[in-house]
Amino acid sequence: MYKILTRRSSSQAVPLINKVYHEHGKVVVFNNLDALVGLRPKPVRRHRTLILLLAYIAVSCTSFYFVQERYSYLGFFAEPDRIDLMAAIINVLPLISLFGVFLFGRFSFGYCLSFYFFTILLGYCWIAPSSIYGYDSHLATLSILASAVTFAVPAVFLVPDRPKFPEISPAYFERCLVAILIISAAVLVAGASYDFKLAKLSEIYLYRDQIDFPRPLGYAIGITTGALLPFAFTCFVFLRRWGHVAVTTALMFAAFPITLAKLSLLAPIWLTFLLLLSRRAGPREATILSLLVPMLVGLIAYALQRSGLVPNDLLFGTINFRMIAVPAMTIDIYSDFFSRHVVTHFCQISMLKQLVSHCAYAEPLALVMAKSYNFGVLNAPLFATEGIASVGPVAAPFIAMICGFILALANGASARLPWRFVLVSSGVVVPAFLNVPMTTMLLSNGAATLCLLWLLTPRSLFAR
Repeated sequence: MYKILTRRSSSQAVPLINKVYHEHGKVVVFNNLDALVGLRPKPVRRHRTLILLLAYIAVSCTSFYFVQERYSYLGFFAEPDRIDLMAAIINVLPLISLFGVFLFGRFSFGYCLSFYFFTILLGYCWIAPSSIYGYDSHLATLSILASAVTFAVPAVFLVPDRPKFPEISPAYFERCLVAILIISAAVLVAGASYDFKLAKLSEIYLYRDQIDFPRPLGYAIGITTGALLPFAFTCFVFLRRWGHVAVTTALMFAAFPITLAKLSLLAPIWLTFLLLLSRRAGPREATILSLLVPMLVGLIAYALQRSGLVPNDLLFGTINFRMIAVPAMTIDIYSDFFSRHVVTHFCQISMLKQLVSHCAYAEPLALVMAKSYNFGVLNAPLFATEGIASVGPVAAPFIAMICGFILALANGASARLPWRFVLVSSGVVVPAFLNVPMTTMLLSNGAATLCLLWLLTPRSLFAR
Protein backbone atom coordinates (compact mmCIF):
# COMPACT_ATOMS: atom_id res chain seq x y z
CA MET A 1 0.00 0.00 0.00
CA TYR A 2 1.25 3.45 -0.91
CA LYS A 3 -0.01 6.14 1.52
CA ILE A 4 0.21 9.83 0.79
CA LEU A 5 -0.35 11.89 3.96
CA THR A 6 -0.43 15.62 4.64
CA ARG A 7 0.85 17.21 7.83
CA ARG A 8 -1.27 19.75 9.63
CA SER A 9 0.54 22.95 10.49
CA SER A 10 0.12 24.39 13.97
CA SER A 11 -2.04 27.24 12.65
CA GLN A 12 -4.49 25.00 10.85
CA ALA A 13 -7.58 23.41 12.35
CA VAL A 14 -8.61 21.64 9.12
CA PRO A 15 -8.73 17.83 9.36
CA LEU A 16 -5.95 15.95 7.60
CA ILE A 17 -6.65 14.68 4.10
CA ASN A 18 -5.43 11.10 3.64
CA LYS A 19 -5.24 9.36 0.27
CA VAL A 20 -4.22 5.76 -0.31
CA TYR A 21 -2.45 4.57 -3.44
CA HIS A 22 -1.56 0.94 -4.09
CA GLU A 23 2.00 0.96 -5.29
CA HIS A 24 5.32 -0.31 -3.95
CA GLY A 25 4.18 -0.41 -0.28
CA LYS A 26 5.86 2.93 0.59
CA VAL A 27 4.68 5.91 2.63
CA VAL A 28 5.45 9.46 1.56
CA VAL A 29 4.54 12.44 3.75
CA PHE A 30 3.83 15.85 2.18
CA ASN A 31 3.69 19.17 3.99
CA ASN A 32 0.87 20.39 1.77
CA LEU A 33 -1.39 19.36 -1.05
CA ASP A 34 0.63 21.31 -3.63
CA ALA A 35 3.18 18.51 -3.59
CA LEU A 36 0.41 16.00 -4.22
CA VAL A 37 -0.72 17.96 -7.26
CA GLY A 38 2.85 17.78 -8.57
CA LEU A 39 2.54 13.99 -8.78
CA ARG A 40 -0.13 14.20 -11.43
CA PRO A 41 1.12 13.79 -15.02
CA LYS A 42 1.26 16.96 -17.05
CA PRO A 43 -1.42 17.20 -19.70
CA VAL A 44 -0.31 16.30 -23.21
CA ARG A 45 -0.37 19.44 -25.34
CA ARG A 46 -1.34 17.91 -28.65
CA HIS A 47 -2.00 21.28 -30.25
CA ARG A 48 1.78 21.71 -30.61
CA THR A 49 2.00 18.42 -32.43
CA LEU A 50 -0.92 19.39 -34.67
CA ILE A 51 0.69 22.73 -35.54
CA LEU A 52 3.96 20.98 -36.37
CA LEU A 53 2.15 18.43 -38.54
CA LEU A 54 0.38 21.16 -40.50
CA ALA A 55 3.66 23.03 -40.95
CA TYR A 56 5.30 19.77 -41.99
CA ILE A 57 2.69 19.14 -44.70
CA ALA A 58 3.20 22.65 -46.08
CA VAL A 59 7.01 22.38 -46.09
CA SER A 60 6.95 18.87 -47.58
CA CYS A 61 4.67 19.86 -50.44
CA THR A 62 6.80 22.94 -51.11
CA SER A 63 9.88 20.74 -51.15
CA PHE A 64 8.33 18.25 -53.58
CA TYR A 65 7.23 21.10 -55.85
CA PHE A 66 10.74 22.49 -56.12
CA VAL A 67 12.19 19.00 -56.55
CA GLN A 68 9.94 18.59 -59.58
CA GLU A 69 10.97 22.00 -60.87
CA ARG A 70 14.68 21.37 -60.34
CA TYR A 71 14.93 17.74 -61.47
CA SER A 72 12.29 17.46 -64.19
CA TYR A 73 15.14 17.29 -66.73
CA LEU A 74 15.81 13.71 -65.54
CA GLY A 75 12.64 12.66 -67.33
CA PHE A 76 10.95 10.79 -64.45
CA PHE A 77 8.19 13.37 -63.96
CA ALA A 78 6.96 16.43 -65.77
CA GLU A 79 7.62 19.97 -64.58
CA PRO A 80 4.47 20.89 -62.65
CA ASP A 81 1.93 23.25 -64.18
CA ARG A 82 -1.13 24.77 -62.51
CA ILE A 83 -3.35 21.75 -63.26
CA ASP A 84 -0.79 19.26 -61.93
CA LEU A 85 -0.30 21.42 -58.85
CA MET A 86 -4.01 21.36 -57.99
CA ALA A 87 -4.17 17.62 -58.69
CA ALA A 88 -1.18 17.03 -56.40
CA ILE A 89 -2.77 19.03 -53.56
CA ILE A 90 -6.01 17.05 -53.89
CA ASN A 91 -4.05 13.79 -54.04
CA VAL A 92 -2.27 14.34 -50.70
CA LEU A 93 -5.35 15.44 -48.74
CA PRO A 94 -6.46 11.87 -47.83
CA LEU A 95 -3.13 11.25 -46.10
CA ILE A 96 -4.09 13.87 -43.52
CA SER A 97 -6.28 11.13 -42.04
CA LEU A 98 -3.07 9.74 -40.55
CA PHE A 99 -2.79 12.81 -38.34
CA GLY A 100 -4.81 10.93 -35.73
CA VAL A 101 -2.12 8.25 -35.58
CA PHE A 102 0.63 10.79 -34.98
CA LEU A 103 -1.44 12.88 -32.57
CA PHE A 104 -2.61 10.10 -30.27
CA GLY A 105 -0.05 7.34 -30.80
CA ARG A 106 2.66 6.99 -28.16
CA PHE A 107 6.24 7.37 -29.30
CA SER A 108 7.92 4.12 -30.25
CA PHE A 109 10.18 2.74 -32.93
CA GLY A 110 7.05 2.04 -34.98
CA TYR A 111 5.84 5.62 -34.49
CA CYS A 112 9.11 7.06 -35.78
CA LEU A 113 9.28 4.65 -38.71
CA SER A 114 5.64 5.26 -39.64
CA PHE A 115 6.22 9.01 -39.75
CA TYR A 116 9.23 8.62 -42.03
CA PHE A 117 7.21 6.35 -44.30
CA PHE A 118 4.37 8.89 -44.20
CA THR A 119 6.79 11.39 -45.74
CA ILE A 120 7.73 9.33 -48.77
CA LEU A 121 4.15 8.18 -49.32
CA LEU A 122 3.14 11.84 -49.23
CA GLY A 123 5.80 12.44 -51.85
CA TYR A 124 4.44 9.69 -54.08
CA CYS A 125 0.90 11.05 -53.83
CA TRP A 126 2.28 14.48 -54.80
CA ILE A 127 4.21 13.36 -57.89
CA ALA A 128 1.72 10.72 -59.11
CA PRO A 129 -0.50 13.20 -61.06
CA SER A 130 2.52 14.43 -63.04
CA SER A 131 4.05 10.99 -63.61
CA ILE A 132 5.17 10.40 -67.16
CA TYR A 133 4.27 6.70 -67.00
CA GLY A 134 1.07 5.21 -68.32
CA TYR A 135 0.05 2.87 -65.51
CA ASP A 136 -3.18 3.32 -63.52
CA SER A 137 -1.98 5.95 -61.06
CA HIS A 138 -5.44 6.19 -59.43
CA LEU A 139 -5.34 2.51 -58.43
CA ALA A 140 -1.74 2.86 -57.26
CA THR A 141 -2.58 5.95 -55.19
CA LEU A 142 -5.52 4.19 -53.52
CA SER A 143 -3.24 1.24 -52.79
CA ILE A 144 -0.62 3.50 -51.22
CA LEU A 145 -3.20 5.32 -49.09
CA ALA A 146 -4.60 2.02 -47.83
CA SER A 147 -1.08 0.68 -47.23
CA ALA A 148 -0.17 3.75 -45.20
CA VAL A 149 -3.10 3.13 -42.84
CA THR A 150 -2.75 -0.65 -42.58
CA PHE A 151 0.96 -0.32 -41.80
CA ALA A 152 0.83 2.60 -39.37
CA VAL A 153 -1.99 1.35 -37.12
CA PRO A 154 -0.27 -1.85 -35.92
CA ALA A 155 3.22 -0.34 -36.10
CA VAL A 156 2.24 2.54 -33.80
CA PHE A 157 -0.42 1.16 -31.47
CA LEU A 158 0.73 -2.44 -31.01
CA VAL A 159 3.24 -3.01 -28.20
CA PRO A 160 3.79 -6.77 -27.73
CA ASP A 161 4.90 -8.12 -24.39
CA ARG A 162 8.64 -8.14 -24.03
CA PRO A 163 10.24 -11.59 -23.70
CA LYS A 164 11.63 -12.12 -20.23
CA PHE A 165 15.41 -12.12 -20.12
CA PRO A 166 17.62 -12.12 -17.04
CA GLU A 167 18.89 -8.56 -16.75
CA ILE A 168 22.57 -8.01 -17.38
CA SER A 169 24.45 -6.03 -14.76
CA PRO A 170 25.47 -2.52 -15.90
CA ALA A 171 29.17 -3.28 -15.33
CA TYR A 172 29.03 -6.40 -17.53
CA PHE A 173 26.98 -4.52 -20.14
CA GLU A 174 29.65 -1.83 -20.38
CA ARG A 175 32.22 -4.52 -21.09
CA CYS A 176 29.92 -5.79 -23.84
CA LEU A 177 29.89 -2.29 -25.34
CA VAL A 178 33.68 -2.30 -25.49
CA ALA A 179 33.50 -5.70 -27.18
CA ILE A 180 31.13 -4.17 -29.77
CA LEU A 181 33.79 -1.56 -30.57
CA ILE A 182 36.45 -4.25 -31.00
CA ILE A 183 34.22 -6.38 -33.23
CA SER A 184 33.22 -3.33 -35.29
CA ALA A 185 36.84 -2.32 -35.79
CA ALA A 186 37.70 -5.87 -36.94
CA VAL A 187 34.79 -5.89 -39.42
CA LEU A 188 35.80 -2.53 -40.88
CA VAL A 189 39.45 -3.62 -41.23
CA ALA A 190 38.27 -6.73 -43.09
CA GLY A 191 36.09 -4.55 -45.32
CA ALA A 192 38.97 -2.17 -46.03
CA SER A 193 41.03 -5.11 -47.28
CA TYR A 194 38.47 -5.56 -50.08
CA ASP A 195 37.61 -1.95 -50.81
CA PHE A 196 38.91 1.37 -49.54
CA LYS A 197 38.59 4.51 -51.62
CA LEU A 198 38.76 8.16 -50.56
CA ALA A 199 36.26 9.56 -53.03
CA LYS A 200 34.47 12.88 -53.18
CA LEU A 201 30.72 12.90 -52.60
CA SER A 202 30.18 13.72 -56.26
CA GLU A 203 32.21 10.65 -57.29
CA ILE A 204 30.84 7.93 -55.00
CA TYR A 205 28.28 6.72 -57.54
CA LEU A 206 31.08 6.05 -60.03
CA TYR A 207 32.71 3.55 -57.68
CA ARG A 208 29.96 2.22 -55.39
CA ASP A 209 28.56 -0.25 -57.91
CA GLN A 210 32.04 -1.80 -58.17
CA ILE A 211 32.13 -2.77 -54.48
CA ASP A 212 31.87 -6.54 -54.11
CA PHE A 213 32.19 -7.92 -50.59
CA PRO A 214 31.75 -11.61 -49.78
CA ARG A 215 28.16 -12.06 -48.62
CA PRO A 216 28.97 -12.79 -44.93
CA LEU A 217 31.25 -9.75 -44.79
CA GLY A 218 28.61 -7.58 -46.49
CA TYR A 219 26.09 -8.62 -43.85
CA ALA A 220 28.59 -7.91 -41.09
CA ILE A 221 29.35 -4.42 -42.44
CA GLY A 222 25.64 -3.62 -42.77
CA ILE A 223 24.93 -4.75 -39.19
CA THR A 224 27.97 -2.88 -37.87
CA THR A 225 27.16 0.45 -39.51
CA GLY A 226 23.39 0.19 -39.07
CA ALA A 227 23.07 -1.20 -35.54
CA LEU A 228 26.25 -1.87 -33.56
CA LEU A 229 28.02 1.49 -33.86
CA PRO A 230 24.90 3.71 -33.50
CA PHE A 231 23.82 1.65 -30.48
CA ALA A 232 27.26 1.87 -28.87
CA PHE A 233 27.42 5.61 -29.59
CA THR A 234 24.08 6.17 -27.86
CA CYS A 235 24.99 4.03 -24.86
CA PHE A 236 28.32 5.78 -24.33
CA VAL A 237 26.66 9.20 -24.59
CA PHE A 238 24.12 8.23 -21.94
CA LEU A 239 26.92 6.84 -19.76
CA ARG A 240 29.03 9.97 -20.39
CA ARG A 241 32.01 7.92 -21.55
CA TRP A 242 33.29 10.64 -23.84
CA GLY A 243 36.50 8.85 -24.80
CA HIS A 244 34.48 5.88 -26.02
CA VAL A 245 32.12 8.26 -27.83
CA ALA A 246 35.12 9.66 -29.72
CA VAL A 247 36.30 6.17 -30.70
CA THR A 248 32.82 5.18 -31.86
CA THR A 249 32.52 8.37 -33.90
CA ALA A 250 35.88 7.68 -35.56
CA LEU A 251 34.76 4.17 -36.50
CA MET A 252 31.54 5.51 -38.03
CA PHE A 253 33.50 7.98 -40.15
CA ALA A 254 35.94 5.20 -41.11
CA ALA A 255 33.07 3.22 -42.64
CA PHE A 256 32.55 5.80 -45.42
CA PRO A 257 35.60 5.01 -47.62
CA ILE A 258 34.70 1.33 -47.27
CA THR A 259 31.00 1.52 -48.13
CA LEU A 260 30.89 4.86 -50.01
CA ALA A 261 27.46 5.41 -48.46
CA LYS A 262 26.46 8.97 -47.55
CA LEU A 263 24.62 7.71 -44.49
CA SER A 264 27.89 6.29 -43.11
CA LEU A 265 29.57 9.66 -43.52
CA LEU A 266 26.70 11.61 -42.00
CA ALA A 267 25.83 9.12 -39.24
CA PRO A 268 27.76 10.81 -36.38
CA ILE A 269 26.40 14.24 -37.34
CA TRP A 270 22.87 12.90 -37.70
CA LEU A 271 22.95 11.06 -34.35
CA THR A 272 24.27 14.17 -32.62
CA PHE A 273 21.48 16.22 -34.21
CA LEU A 274 18.87 13.73 -32.93
CA LEU A 275 20.44 13.79 -29.48
CA LEU A 276 20.33 17.59 -29.26
CA LEU A 277 16.82 17.68 -30.70
CA SER A 278 15.54 15.21 -28.13
CA ARG A 279 16.80 17.46 -25.33
CA ARG A 280 14.70 20.39 -26.57
CA ALA A 281 11.47 18.72 -27.71
CA GLY A 282 9.07 16.00 -26.69
CA PRO A 283 9.04 12.61 -28.41
CA ARG A 284 6.39 13.39 -31.05
CA GLU A 285 7.77 16.85 -31.74
CA ALA A 286 11.35 15.54 -31.99
CA THR A 287 10.26 12.94 -34.56
CA ILE A 288 8.55 15.56 -36.73
CA LEU A 289 11.37 18.08 -36.39
CA SER A 290 13.97 15.46 -37.30
CA LEU A 291 12.71 15.72 -40.89
CA LEU A 292 11.19 19.20 -40.85
CA VAL A 293 14.44 20.96 -39.91
CA PRO A 294 16.60 19.27 -42.60
CA MET A 295 13.96 19.94 -45.27
CA LEU A 296 13.83 23.60 -44.30
CA VAL A 297 17.62 23.79 -44.44
CA GLY A 298 17.56 22.27 -47.92
CA LEU A 299 14.89 24.71 -49.13
CA ILE A 300 16.81 27.69 -47.75
CA ALA A 301 19.98 26.44 -49.45
CA TYR A 302 18.08 26.06 -52.73
CA ALA A 303 16.71 29.60 -52.45
CA LEU A 304 20.21 30.93 -51.80
CA GLN A 305 21.57 29.00 -54.75
CA ARG A 306 18.88 30.42 -57.05
CA SER A 307 19.77 33.88 -55.80
CA GLY A 308 23.42 33.29 -56.63
CA LEU A 309 24.56 33.51 -52.99
CA VAL A 310 25.83 29.90 -52.83
CA PRO A 311 27.59 28.06 -55.68
CA ASN A 312 25.52 24.84 -55.72
CA ASP A 313 22.45 23.13 -54.32
CA LEU A 314 24.27 20.25 -52.62
CA LEU A 315 22.14 20.38 -49.48
CA PHE A 316 18.89 20.50 -51.43
CA GLY A 317 20.02 17.66 -53.67
CA THR A 318 21.16 15.51 -50.75
CA ILE A 319 18.28 16.08 -48.33
CA ASN A 320 15.18 17.08 -50.28
CA PHE A 321 15.92 15.10 -53.44
CA ARG A 322 18.04 12.06 -52.61
CA MET A 323 16.92 11.36 -49.05
CA ILE A 324 13.19 12.10 -49.37
CA ALA A 325 12.04 12.46 -52.99
CA VAL A 326 13.91 9.55 -54.56
CA PRO A 327 12.22 6.88 -52.38
CA ALA A 328 8.88 8.37 -53.49
CA MET A 329 10.04 8.20 -57.11
CA THR A 330 10.92 4.52 -56.74
CA ILE A 331 7.30 3.75 -55.83
CA ASP A 332 6.28 5.47 -59.07
CA ILE A 333 8.84 3.48 -61.06
CA TYR A 334 8.01 0.12 -59.46
CA SER A 335 4.30 0.78 -60.03
CA ASP A 336 4.96 1.35 -63.73
CA PHE A 337 7.26 -1.65 -64.17
CA PHE A 338 5.00 -4.17 -62.44
CA SER A 339 1.92 -2.90 -64.25
CA ARG A 340 3.54 -4.41 -67.36
CA HIS A 341 5.50 -7.34 -65.89
CA VAL A 342 4.71 -10.34 -63.74
CA VAL A 343 5.01 -9.80 -59.98
CA THR A 344 7.73 -11.61 -58.06
CA HIS A 345 5.65 -13.50 -55.46
CA PHE A 346 8.53 -12.69 -53.05
CA CYS A 347 11.08 -14.69 -55.04
CA GLN A 348 13.38 -11.64 -54.99
CA ILE A 349 14.21 -12.54 -51.36
CA SER A 350 17.47 -14.45 -51.62
CA MET A 351 16.49 -17.19 -49.15
CA LEU A 352 13.20 -17.86 -50.94
CA LYS A 353 14.83 -17.74 -54.37
CA GLN A 354 16.84 -20.83 -53.44
CA LEU A 355 13.65 -22.71 -52.53
CA VAL A 356 11.53 -21.98 -55.61
CA SER A 357 12.11 -23.81 -58.86
CA HIS A 358 11.66 -20.75 -61.06
CA CYS A 359 11.83 -17.01 -60.47
CA ALA A 360 11.00 -14.52 -63.19
CA TYR A 361 13.92 -12.29 -62.16
CA ALA A 362 17.38 -13.78 -61.87
CA GLU A 363 18.97 -10.49 -60.78
CA PRO A 364 18.11 -8.36 -57.73
CA LEU A 365 15.20 -6.02 -58.38
CA ALA A 366 17.41 -2.97 -57.91
CA LEU A 367 19.54 -4.06 -60.89
CA VAL A 368 16.45 -4.93 -62.94
CA MET A 369 15.15 -1.40 -62.39
CA ALA A 370 18.55 0.13 -63.14
CA LYS A 371 18.67 -1.58 -66.53
CA SER A 372 15.06 -0.74 -67.34
CA TYR A 373 15.07 2.95 -66.33
CA ASN A 374 18.75 3.98 -66.50
CA PHE A 375 18.67 5.76 -63.15
CA GLY A 376 21.29 3.84 -61.24
CA VAL A 377 20.61 1.10 -58.72
CA LEU A 378 17.04 1.63 -57.52
CA ASN A 379 16.52 0.14 -54.10
CA ALA A 380 13.07 0.85 -52.72
CA PRO A 381 11.10 0.70 -49.45
CA LEU A 382 8.79 -2.14 -48.45
CA PHE A 383 5.73 -0.50 -50.05
CA ALA A 384 7.38 -0.92 -53.45
CA THR A 385 9.25 -4.21 -52.94
CA GLU A 386 7.33 -6.39 -50.48
CA GLY A 387 4.14 -4.67 -51.67
CA ILE A 388 3.78 -3.67 -55.33
CA ALA A 389 6.61 -5.80 -56.72
CA SER A 390 5.64 -8.96 -54.83
CA VAL A 391 1.84 -9.03 -54.98
CA GLY A 392 0.68 -6.00 -57.00
CA PRO A 393 -1.25 -2.89 -55.89
CA VAL A 394 -4.51 -4.67 -54.92
CA ALA A 395 -2.96 -6.97 -52.30
CA ALA A 396 -0.21 -4.53 -51.26
CA PRO A 397 -2.18 -3.05 -48.28
CA PHE A 398 -2.50 -6.54 -46.77
CA ILE A 399 1.27 -7.06 -47.01
CA ALA A 400 1.83 -3.62 -45.49
CA MET A 401 -0.32 -4.66 -42.52
CA ILE A 402 1.76 -7.81 -42.00
CA CYS A 403 4.94 -5.72 -42.15
CA GLY A 404 3.42 -3.36 -39.57
CA PHE A 405 2.76 -6.26 -37.20
CA ILE A 406 6.30 -7.60 -37.67
CA LEU A 407 7.97 -4.25 -37.06
CA ALA A 408 5.75 -3.66 -34.02
CA LEU A 409 7.83 -6.33 -32.29
CA ALA A 410 10.51 -3.65 -31.99
CA ASN A 411 8.07 -1.63 -29.88
CA GLY A 412 7.97 -4.41 -27.32
CA ALA A 413 11.75 -4.83 -27.38
CA SER A 414 12.32 -1.12 -26.64
CA ALA A 415 9.23 -0.41 -24.52
CA ARG A 416 11.04 -0.09 -21.20
CA LEU A 417 13.87 2.08 -22.51
CA PRO A 418 13.91 5.92 -22.51
CA TRP A 419 12.41 7.35 -25.67
CA ARG A 420 15.49 9.49 -26.30
CA PHE A 421 17.63 6.36 -26.25
CA VAL A 422 15.34 4.62 -28.77
CA LEU A 423 15.24 7.65 -31.07
CA VAL A 424 19.01 8.10 -31.23
CA SER A 425 20.05 4.44 -31.31
CA SER A 426 17.68 3.81 -34.25
CA GLY A 427 18.84 6.96 -36.01
CA VAL A 428 20.61 5.09 -38.83
CA VAL A 429 18.16 2.22 -39.21
CA VAL A 430 15.02 4.35 -39.61
CA PRO A 431 16.22 6.49 -42.59
CA ALA A 432 17.67 3.36 -44.22
CA PHE A 433 14.17 1.81 -44.27
CA LEU A 434 13.19 4.50 -46.81
CA ASN A 435 15.53 3.02 -49.42
CA VAL A 436 15.85 -0.65 -48.54
CA PRO A 437 13.34 -3.55 -48.54
CA MET A 438 12.19 -4.70 -45.11
CA THR A 439 13.65 -8.19 -45.40
CA THR A 440 17.04 -6.73 -46.28
CA MET A 441 16.83 -4.27 -43.39
CA LEU A 442 16.04 -7.02 -40.91
CA LEU A 443 18.67 -9.50 -42.02
CA SER A 444 21.64 -7.58 -43.37
CA ASN A 445 21.22 -3.92 -42.37
CA GLY A 446 20.95 -4.36 -38.64
CA ALA A 447 17.29 -3.82 -37.72
CA ALA A 448 16.85 -7.26 -36.13
CA THR A 449 20.21 -6.92 -34.37
CA LEU A 450 19.18 -3.56 -32.93
CA CYS A 451 16.00 -5.11 -31.50
CA LEU A 452 18.08 -7.81 -29.83
CA LEU A 453 20.38 -5.18 -28.34
CA TRP A 454 17.36 -3.30 -26.97
CA LEU A 455 16.16 -6.51 -25.33
CA LEU A 456 19.52 -7.04 -23.64
CA THR A 457 19.95 -3.43 -22.47
CA PRO A 458 19.58 -3.29 -18.67
CA ARG A 459 17.03 -0.77 -17.45
CA SER A 460 19.20 -0.10 -14.43
CA LEU A 461 21.79 1.40 -16.77
CA PHE A 462 19.67 4.55 -17.01
CA ALA A 463 18.86 4.67 -13.31
CA ARG A 464 22.56 5.23 -12.74
